[in-house]
Amino acid sequence: MSDPLNDRVSAVASSSSSVFAAAGTRISVLPFCREITETLDLGVPIAQLTLIGTQLIAIDSDSGIHVIETTGENLQKNLHLEGSDTFEISAICHPSTYLNKIVLGSAGGKLRILNIRTGKVIHEFQREFGARITHLEQTTALDVLAVGLENGEVFLFNVKMDKVLGVFRHDAKVTNIAFRDDGESTMVTADANGTIAIWDLEKQELLGKITGIHSNEINCLHFISGEPIMLSSSLDNSIRLWIFDSADGMPRELIRLEGHSKPCASAKFVSQNEIVTAGKDGSIRKYDVTSLTMRQKLGSVGPGKDKKGTVPSNGTTNITTDVQNVAEIAFGWQREAAWNNVFCRQVNDTKITTWQTRNNTHGAFHLEHDRFKKKVDFIDASATALAVSSCGNFVFIGYSTGHIDQFNAQSGRHVHSYTSAPPKSSKKNSKNRKSKSSSYINSNGSLQNDAPAADSPITALSVDQLNKELMAVDKDGHIVFWSLATKKPVARMFKSGVQLGISAQCPVNSLVGVVSITEAGKEGVVLVDTICHTVARAFEHVGPKVNALTFSSDGKWLLVADNQSYIRVFDIVTSQLIDVLLFSKPCVSLSYNETGQYLATVHEGERAIYTWANKEMFAMDCVVRALPPNYVPEWDADDIGMIMIDSDDEDGDDNKSQLGKALREFKKVTIDENLISFSGLPSSRWANLPDLAMIKERNKPTEGVRKVKQAPFFLAAAATLDGFEFEMDEMEGGKDQDSHIAKRELLELESAFSKVLRSANTKQDLLAAFDILRQMNLSGIDFQIRSLNPKTLPIFFRMLLEVLKTKKNFELVQSYAVTALKTHRSIVWSTKNGNDVASPEDEELTEVLEEFYKYEKENWNELEDLFVENMAVVQWIKNALL
Repeated sequence: MSDPLNDRVSAVASSSSSVFAAAGTRISVLPFCREITETLDLGVPIAQLTLIGTQLIAIDSDSGIHVIETTGENLQKNLHLEGSDTFEISAICHPSTYLNKIVLGSAGGKLRILNIRTGKVIHEFQREFGARITHLEQTTALDVLAVGLENGEVFLFNVKMDKVLGVFRHDAKVTNIAFRDDGESTMVTADANGTIAIWDLEKQELLGKITGIHSNEINCLHFISGEPIMLSSSLDNSIRLWIFDSADGMPRELIRLEGHSKPCASAKFVSQNEIVTAGKDGSIRKYDVTSLTMRQKLGSVGPGKDKKGTVPSNGTTNITTDVQNVAEIAFGWQREAAWNNVFCRQVNDTKITTWQTRNNTHGAFHLEHDRFKKKVDFIDASATALAVSSCGNFVFIGYSTGHIDQFNAQSGRHVHSYTSAPPKSSKKNSKNRKSKSSSYINSNGSLQNDAPAADSPITALSVDQLNKELMAVDKDGHIVFWSLATKKPVARMFKSGVQLGISAQCPVNSLVGVVSITEAGKEGVVLVDTICHTVARAFEHVGPKVNALTFSSDGKWLLVADNQSYIRVFDIVTSQLIDVLLFSKPCVSLSYNETGQYLATVHEGERAIYTWANKEMFAMDCVVRALPPNYVPEWDADDIGMIMIDSDDEDGDDNKSQLGKALREFKKVTIDENLISFSGLPSSRWANLPDLAMIKERNKPTEGVRKVKQAPFFLAAAATLDGFEFEMDEMEGGKDQDSHIAKRELLELESAFSKVLRSANTKQDLLAAFDILRQMNLSGIDFQIRSLNPKTLPIFFRMLLEVLKTKKNFELVQSYAVTALKTHRSIVWSTKNGNDVASPEDEELTEVLEEFYKYEKENWNELEDLFVENMAVVQWIKNALL
């Protein structure tokens, strides 16, 4: 939301107009939490911030106290007290009605009152609370503070009388305390385990606890003034809104805003704007990239296999409470409205979880073969590859044991297991088929026909768009194409000395990108054509280790992310590197949306999902050019770790971005004068100009303005025999007459542009007149062309002729010429007067039009040759097999 700060934010305080954020050794001022307007460097790391009126109190890591005035134009430091080794400040609070006083809590369990104006210690309490003070909070009663301790105790302490009024106990370290101020004597405390406790202060008893609401430490509780509404936030990346409206005094949850509590591991676009993500916390979430509030949690992945690998006597594997990290997300949009369409593969687990994005729910079943439940040999097996058929009916799973299984997405039943040597079946056996359970399980519990499809782990699976073949890639370098109709191999590919890794399928053609690893450890990416069963492209300079790869939505680009925080963009047709993106952390997952507008990236150790706009679609002057294969961008040391957020009023031609550098280099290039160039203006400035009159006529209201039935009292009246009557006809006639007179006067007026044309005597004057017309809007250009008369029309075409000779603004000249010919066609056709003698203006117009036609024909022939040549090349690229 705001501009990035120089370091991680350690404390925040806010007033009615600004937000004060402490990051490292600096305090930044952010009005409306957007732009950084001012920064003050204290020289030491800042731990806490508290705002008292206009005084900002900052506590540094050395327990030093800084008092800063915030009312002036700049932050001014009024007071600085150095820290003491015997009093480590761990909490701070401003008691109500205590002018210029603050209460400090120490790690040793003592309290101290300090005057922030004079810098003197007013009083130090001799009472020791016996543990580190973690939080201080003002109660609804004067002179009474709530003191939270690290051992879980909460004291109600009267600072004026130096007396303890009550003691409460938590099970863990107290992290925050809040009090209702709507007339109820209720205290709410939070601890490091994510538990909230509600206490009745009048009876000094516990009303109830809410456990499990937050999976991490609750760092903030806040009651809205005068309302029974409370906000709670936690380090698990969640904020919850509660309301106290029940008879027992317990709160009820109203709104929940949360993200991944642990780093995100995978992301996948499931529509144009929606993206499904999976985190190491085991949760599957769906976000809308166009709205910050549209988010939904689909559920959590269940616990995985026991790391010890033991198998009980009942045949089921032991499980632990640890959730699994999702390694891959497969999505099929064809059956989204019918059944499960999202499938997740976990790390070190053979079970595939199912999800449905239409209802935002967890699937009713898991996909897992019985071999992993029956045989002890497969206890260490895991799913290593995942693919969904183009029709959305089948799911293909590859394992570390070399097996490949096919499941039905609707029912979750096993359909087929691909084996390297399928058994021969007679016609008799095919007619009398056994039941599903007995087709691959013997009476003694062993499995039939369960030979693996490969001798090494399956690293990638993909299905072609016609649902005809399944491509399986194993670690030893084998690529096998299986027929989905006959379940038999139809082609094989192998290269010795190369290991194959992860893959990505192109959404619009038959290419599949596969990571290849040589014996020396060097990684590259090869593009396999699944139709011809050949390698179409090979990219060698992709980084030391590939973390993720994907294709653009149109299939033109290949994006490869490595472990050195780079994302390289390759043009597939030309096999050239066209862009390199550098981040502060390596990218572990990336996905393009279906229209190519957005790219979502997930970075190592980050809980956020970053969305990037495709500048080729949004930037007007985006230059795509080939870069050297070993091109590496560089960052300054101060820029590492920062994210620049684009603003609507910022110019894209900045000094640091690669786009800004490309624009500056492009502007320096001098275009040959013999080449025909366009103006670069958007089509809305010239395309609709010839049809603007028709568009205005079409957009006119269908019904005219209705007359008022009753005449107003101020109309003129004339005396009659019966009294008087209004002079309606005369007034209406007068209005019409005045309007006609105004129209005639308007037509007789000469516009400023016509005056410029009449005074133009040289070529430079005509080009200057064209620049004036070029800067006008569409309606203004149409008005100037329509206001031309027989004397200025030849000069107008002379102006277009001079511009045409320069071979610049070609499309503007065409649009202006068509509009002028269409509007003044009567003048162009009738070139003679009644005496059959051509006027000087007619002769000049004829001469100009003949010369204009000559240059127009030459320029168009040159463009037409280029169009035909480019169309031939594009058609060849479309039909040729890469």
